[in-house]
Amino acid sequence: MNKKIFSLTKVLLKNSFQRYSNKKTKNKIGMMLLYAILVVYIMGIFGVLSYQIINTLKQINQESIFIGLFLMGIAIFIIVQAMISATNVFYFSKDLEYILPLPLKPREIMISKFNVILITEYVIEFIFALVPIIIYGILTSGGILYYLITFLVLLAFPVIPLILSTIIVMIIMSFTKGVKNKDRFQLIVPLLGIILAIAISFATTGTSEITESEIIEKLLKANELVEIINEKFLIIKPAVNAIVHSNFIEFLKFILITILGYVIFIFIGSKLYFRGAIGNLSSGNKSKKNVNTKNIKKNKIGIAYVEKELKILFRNPIFFVQCVLPSIFMPILFLGIIIFSVNNEINDLNTITNVLGEYVKSPIGIAIIISVTEFIYSMLYIAPTAISRDGSNANFMKYIPVTYYKQLIYKGIPNIIFGMISAIIILVFVYYITRVEFTFLLICLILDFILIIIQTLLMELVDLRKPKLDWSTEYAVVKQNMNLLWPFVVGIVEMMIAFGIAIPLKNISYIIFAGIFAIIHIVFTYVINRYIYKKQDELLNKVI
Repeated sequence: MNKKIFSLTKVLLKNSFQRYSNKKTKNKIGMMLLYAILVVYIMGIFGVLSYQIINTLKQINQESIFIGLFLMGIAIFIIVQAMISATNVFYFSKDLEYILPLPLKPREIMISKFNVILITEYVIEFIFALVPIIIYGILTSGGILYYLITFLVLLAFPVIPLILSTIIVMIIMSFTKGVKNKDRFQLIVPLLGIILAIAISFATTGTSEITESEIIEKLLKANELVEIINEKFLIIKPAVNAIVHSNFIEFLKFILITILGYVIFIFIGSKLYFRGAIGNLSSGNKSKKNVNTKNIKKNKIGIAYVEKELKILFRNPIFFVQCVLPSIFMPILFLGIIIFSVNNEINDLNTITNVLGEYVKSPIGIAIIISVTEFIYSMLYIAPTAISRDGSNANFMKYIPVTYYKQLIYKGIPNIIFGMISAIIILVFVYYITRVEFTFLLICLILDFILIIIQTLLMELVDLRKPKLDWSTEYAVVKQNMNLLWPFVVGIVEMMIAFGIAIPLKNISYIIFAGIFAIIHIVFTYVINRYIYKKQDELLNKVI
């Protein structure tokens, strides 16, 4: 890395986290301590879950499947996140106007921006991967070689998913010149890119089918299941083999693939990046529309306010991509991959469908569905940015004849709407796989509705506590907002509550379990709601 690339990377990183360095020393230390505790808490939760999963798998001599599933999940997550991040960092960040005229080669700008995204992925990987990998090593008696290879694999692991995402974005953005609606194109790019990335991943795999008996036979053999999982994700297969078997040859293969991918990235990026960046700056300004006052219709205050919030999300592509898209796309992506893989690997699903249908109609089954839904809710960032998205215009809340409490409720409704859309998508997949009756799905939907209301109220309180109002670009509202760790924390807590109630009551009717779970959360919702109602003036006056 030459000096120009290093300096530009440092400047871009400093600019990204400038808001934290501008705070008073006392407040900065307090916030750092709070977020450190939050990170440790998240890592602890992952540690407990990993310990339980690995211990369970050890009983059937299949602990190695943990690494396969773990890396597969990280790879998919990085691809989706990187597709969104690459679009904004490489092409839609305002710093391009100042960087492009500088005496820098397109390759240097491109590598610097790539480094910024890569460092962000390292932080995420550190939080989610460190403790599970250590616990796996302890439980499987991994030696020094295991930890050394695993550390090096995790260091290189995000590179290939990032390269795949970035190259796809560059190819798409090379056609931006002449695009009339820049905002709409900004929304289409990550969507199209994610679809292409997943299509490429599956295009590299075969469509061979194996029977149910063959799968059972493979399950009885140690480490065979890892091979089944990673057949669909050839990009991570050498990494899994290197970690599971401490295989130095597989490790070298993985490193060579990574280096080759990086070289290809630099070559392709040097040809495409500059053209796309210039095209983005010189095309597609927003068209100004004259407001026709004759078409203005009167509406009820609540409906008009919710419409305003929805228009902010839909008309601003960065807000939509960052706050809404992951919660809608991720369930389709993950569950679609599962169904695609199952359909390709098993010829007759009737037996499995019947077994799953009976198993899922239990407290444990509902707890699993709630956990999947909560995981998706943790990617829904509408409520955690409800105040922050207004930025300097947040004072608007003071000057309209609507109480703060009602405004907070109206601001939370879009979060509930998109949360329920995600829940419905998940339940459609549950029905596809299990063919459970409508009554069960309706009960699950009601529980999901209660949970999204709680999550919305809590996340609005989080945003009221530390809103990010002094942003210069919409991208910063999400990517530079540490408050967005809290939805994940709430999701983990809800998963623990669900299983904490379900496990002791696993032999009772799922209807009774659902009733107990619902009553507890309705009471909790009432308490939070009353708190917001009584403290509304105090909460908002501290912010705006």
